[in-house]
Amino acid sequence: MGDEEHDEKFNFQVGDIVRESVLIIPPGRDTWSGIVVFIDKNYYELFSFIGPTEDLVGVHWLQAGYVESLPASVLRLVQKAKRKTEKNS
Repeated sequence: MGDEEHDEKFNFQVGDIVRESVLIIPPGRDTWSGIVVFIDKNYYELFSFIGPTEDLVGVHWLQAGYVESLPASVLRLVQKAKRKTEKNS
């Protein structure tokens, strides 16, 4: 996976709607969805196929009602946050 693909796949921004990867869902529990509330860029040093670094992403899980910090690679984008434009204000 090249750097461009990594950036596109895991380039979250505050306000994005995400869900858990199936890799981290405990048995017997449905997938959670949440809102990205903060991002710590290049938090993890990986040196792997994902890339040299990975972001730490804070997600407010709607089902659980709390914020959890996770690596970007275990989250899946549901919907990008919409930017406010002058027409929308």
